[in-house]
Amino acid sequence: MRGTNILLFIIALVLSLFLGLQIEEQYRDVRYLNNCKKDIKANGIQTNDVTAYCAGLVRQDPYLFTYNRGNVGKYLRERTSEAPKKTVPKSEPKK
Repeated sequence: MRGTNILLFIIALVLSLFLGLQIEEQYRDVRYLNNCKKDIKANGIQTNDVTAYCAGLVRQDPYLFTYNRGNVGKYLRERTSEAPKKTVPKSEPKK
């Protein structure tokens, strides 16, 4: 009888761990998207729609997005600082 109780306890423990991991996996993407939105706002990156911007980043490189848990602001700052700045040619004054 004691062995049966221990076995049932182990089965219940495994099932509860499995259920907990499934719930965590379900809400992981939402948490990472919220991290991305906060990170973009904190770094002052200009965008019209923060959610669409983060969704575009996920489509571009989902592995990098997941690896950094949605904190991608430092990579975006590096990319914008490395981009060559366009200079507008001066036009000649009209006579």
